[in-house]
Amino acid sequence: MKLQALTVSVNYPDFLVHVLEENKSLFDKWIIVTDTKDEETFNLCQKYSKYGIVCIQTDSFYENAIFNKYAGINVGLNYIDLDSWCLFLDSDIILHDQTRRILENLELNKEFIYGIDRVNCKGIDSWEGFKAKRNLVIDNWLLTNAGFDLGSRLVHYYGYAGGDGKFKGWNPLGFFQLAHRGSFSSYPAESEGADHCDLVFSRNWPRSKRQFIPEIIGIHLESEFLIKGTNWYGRISLPFDKGGKKLTISYLFKLIKRYFLIREKGVKRKIEKWIGKMS
Repeated sequence: MKLQALTVSVNYPDFLVHVLEENKSLFDKWIIVTDTKDEETFNLCQKYSKYGIVCIQTDSFYENAIFNKYAGINVGLNYIDLDSWCLFLDSDIILHDQTRRILENLELNKEFIYGIDRVNCKGIDSWEGFKAKRNLVIDNWLLTNAGFDLGSRLVHYYGYAGGDGKFKGWNPLGFFQLAHRGSFSSYPAESEGADHCDLVFSRNWPRSKRQFIPEIIGIHLESEFLIKGTNWYGRISLPFDKGGKKLTISYLFKLIKRYFLIREKGVKRKIEKWIGKMS
């Protein structure tokens, strides 16, 4: 199995250092995309270059946008071989060391897209506690949560997704999307931010070709005091380290500002969908 990974990591070196260390031996090549100012991420990737990790720096994220994750993904796709499996993996997702062996035994279909579940590990103390006992897999048995909260699955029934009233079903989310590079040309970049377009991408495959992999569960590293959408328009969450456990007044104001930005973008999308229906 030829397996290559693509990760966008802009100002996430505090997460990425853990992710690289845990996942470094899983892929034949691993493309990390960041911006031209994120030297810490670039230097971190250099330390792991012997494992096939390559850092690409681009400012395409900011072309006519506050932040567009998917523009960076498409830059990274230029470095993924057409004859390989491509894993889109977030910079805060850790996989079990048996992930590759599992994938190689699943007889994957090149016409399918695959996804997994994740559990949420909030704060550096939780991660260090988990590492000390490694209880996600015990005696070759996979535990469904390892003491962590199970992350959300997204299932669209009728109406909302696409506005056509058709059944959409389960979608592999962007934190882990596995597809053969020869089965798609690019990643959709129709919306600003780091949300939504992963759903547009997964719906390029009919529900019958979107397959869930229960044998693998990702561990999602989270900052303290994280709320949904905090980092959709660029990283503002607290550091993933011993010093990132204090909620300050200045950070609280950042969260409030980001909350209203997310609300504004959501309202804009709903208006655009409504206009599209009327036209």
